[in-house]
This record gives sequence, C-alpha cells and structure tokens, in this order.
Amino acid sequence: MLKNELDKNDRKARTSANVWSGQAISETNEKMNPFSSYPAEMATNLIKQWSLRGLSDDLLPDTKLLTTLLDVGYQASLLREEDDPVRCRILFANPEYLETLTPDGPRPHVLEFSEPATLTAHNLRKLSAAAGYYRAMLAVRVDSESQLVIWGLVVTGTEWVNRVEGTRFDGVPLPPNLVIHAVGPGHLVAASGYSRVLETQHGQLLTDGFDPFRSTWLSERFVNVRASLLQRLPQPQQGHPELCQSFVRDVAQSVVRRTLRLVRNRRHGGMLVFLPDGSHQDGTIQNWLRFRVEFRSDDSTMLYRRLMLRLMTRVRDVGKAMQLSVITWDDYQQLRDAELRRLDDDLVEFSHFLADLMNIDGSLVLDHSFRLIGFGGEILGNTPAQRIHRALDIEANQSTVEPADSSGTRHRSAYRLVEGINNAIAVVVSQDGDVRFVAYHNEKLTYWPYLP
Repeated sequence: MLKNELDKNDRKARTSANVWSGQAISETNEKMNPFSSYPAEMATNLIKQWSLRGLSDDLLPDTKLLTTLLDVGYQASLLREEDDPVRCRILFANPEYLETLTPDGPRPHVLEFSEPATLTAHNLRKLSAAAGYYRAMLAVRVDSESQLVIWGLVVTGTEWVNRVEGTRFDGVPLPPNLVIHAVGPGHLVAASGYSRVLETQHGQLLTDGFDPFRSTWLSERFVNVRASLLQRLPQPQQGHPELCQSFVRDVAQSVVRRTLRLVRNRRHGGMLVFLPDGSHQDGTIQNWLRFRVEFRSDDSTMLYRRLMLRLMTRVRDVGKAMQLSVITWDDYQQLRDAELRRLDDDLVEFSHFLADLMNIDGSLVLDHSFRLIGFGGEILGNTPAQRIHRALDIEANQSTVEPADSSGTRHRSAYRLVEGINNAIAVVVSQDGDVRFVAYHNEKLTYWPYLP
C-alpha cells in the first residue's frame, strides 16, 4: 500500500526534478569543473575518500547504485513539500545489520515498513516530512531485484547535533554506514555515521569541508582572550590537571556553532559581529554603529566569561578525581558529572539567547571576549566596499575576486564594517541558510562560506 501510494505520481515528479537530463545536462556540463558535483563524479570521489579513511567497502552500494542514491538525493533536495524545502538524512543499511548493533547499549530505534517504497525523489519528498531531519533517518537498502528501496525509519533523536557542534555527546551511537544528508538545494553531505566524508555545494566537491572554525587565522584572533581566561583561574593545586587553550577554543566555538545553527533553522537571517576588546570604550562603537538596544557596560554583559570560568574550574576538579594530567576536548566529552551537565545546559541557553538577539533586524555585536555590546545594530559609514575576495581554502591562501555589490544589503554592510575595522569579524546568515565569515586577512577583505 505504501509503495503504491508513494509511486502514484512518481513519473511526473521524476521528470520535473531530474536536472541531470536533456537540456539541463547540457547546460550543467558547460559549467562543470574538475570538482563538479555531478552524481557520477561525486560517487567516484566518495569511494576514494571512503577508502582513504580506512572504511569498509561493504558499507557502500556498488558504483552504479551509489550514483543513483546521490542523484536521487540531489533531486529531492531541489523539491519542496507543503512549501518547505526537503531536508532529510538517508542511511544505507540493512535491517538485519542494525539489529545486531550494541544489543546491551543505546542504539537507534528502528521501525521497518511492511512494504518498502522505491527510492525516488518523489518518495523522499513525501517521507521526509515524517522523518524530521534532526530526529530520524530514512533507511535504504538494495532489494532482491538489485534496486534501492526505502525500508524504514531509524530514530536517532536530536543529540547527534551536539556531536557536530562540539557539545558533549550523550546520544545514541551510529554504525559507520553511509549517511547522505540532503541539507539544502543541491547541498549534499556524505558521512560515515556521524563523521563527514564528502560534501557538494555550489557545484564543487569539498573533501575537507569549508569550516573557518578549523582555520589558524580565526583561532589566532582570539588567542589573547583564551590566555586571559586561563590566567583568571585560581592557581592549580597539586594533582590538578592542566587546561590547554585548545579546550577553551573548542568550547567557545561550540557556542557559536550552535547559535548559527539556530539562526539558520529559523530562516530569518542575521549578523553576528565580533569587535576588538575595548571597542565599547575607545569610540569605535560611536563611529561605526547605531543600536536599537545598547547594553550598559558593566559585569552583567560578561555572562559568557563567568560561565567559562565556572566550567573550567569544575572540569579541572573532575579531571583531578580521574587522575588526568591534561584535559583535552576528547577528555571533556567523556566526563560525567552533574554540575558539568548543568554548566553545559547554561552554555546551550547562552547560544539560544544569542540567537534570539539576532532575530532583531540589524547586527548582534560582541567583543572578542564575548562581552554583550548591543543588538539591532545599524552599520554606519558612507564608503561601500568595492570588491571582496572569496576564500578558496580555509586559510585564504588562494582566493578569487568578486564585486562586493553582487551580494545583498546585509553582506555589503558587513563588508563595509570589516573594511573599516580590520580586526572585526562578521558572520552573516542569509534567510536561505547561507553563512559567510567576513574578515580582513592577508591584507584583503575576504569571506569564507561556512560548510561545517
């Protein structure tokens, strides 16, 4: 019954969605480059990256079926269901295999359909509404006729997002099987379980992602802030483990990652600006920004610093009890402590608070210490940026020039601010979910797309 109902209008949907047929193929091929996201090429590169990571070939379908899986996922990502874009996760695994996973531990909840449905863009569109992107996956296998079919739902819950954002992960584990994420129109992510392997975006294949958080330049902008936090901790007593700057960095990045995800999901857009420390006192604010609301500059605006100091102190105490010499991010993921859990929740709430402030038109402005300066900020200045460099790697060692006026108003405001305040960093979220980091780097006004 399910198969018949879902396949009823499939021919029509397949015709309208298949951008890789007829004239569309011709037009696309003209624009192709060696990193094209064409499904056959993506399949070839995925197999290569899969092997380089030492993953078993048995976890992938053959090349032809893998190409079909990627092609259908791509087509589905271009569709809409009840005016909402199709977003889904597709797990390639057999039900028998999933039943063997961690019988005595936490595992995804598997619900098998009485009758599988053919894997098509139309069926993905219909079923994606039931398999919420953040809570469940559609399970796919190869049937007795060597065809791909959707055979069930695999419910993971939402904790997997914490793993992506860098928050401590307490959710159900996933096997290393192939998971295809249809994130947005033409935007696919191929992963092994929760570990990203390959991504396609804007006609390019990204084997290493495009995540400015992993760059050296961004980390260096906040090095003094991390050092200041470590210096504020009480002197360690005998047996206390050491906290490294990388731990402090990873916690801060998890807060911003979560904030950006929340803003993206709300489809409102917004801008987050980090100004150099002291900007609330040296006249920078008055010269460059007009706020809907500016906060009184007192200790109440240093909420993040207080949370971090409490977290760092407790982590060190728990680490001592476990006889650790150094606390790394991986160690932190394994620490189980009621007070740490409460502090984790406080940091999650802080991310939600920042995302709420970004709901107001204008920019949310912090300094590098995460001091709250104001929100609804209008960026002043009458000299628009003329051009912007798009980074082609996360360190922007290579870039290409684009006219600045090819972007929207929010982006042009960010360009103008960063060109005027070279130490500032702006993160712009578009209504369609596109995210750009904007900074002055290597003596160039530069932006990085954010593809975590």
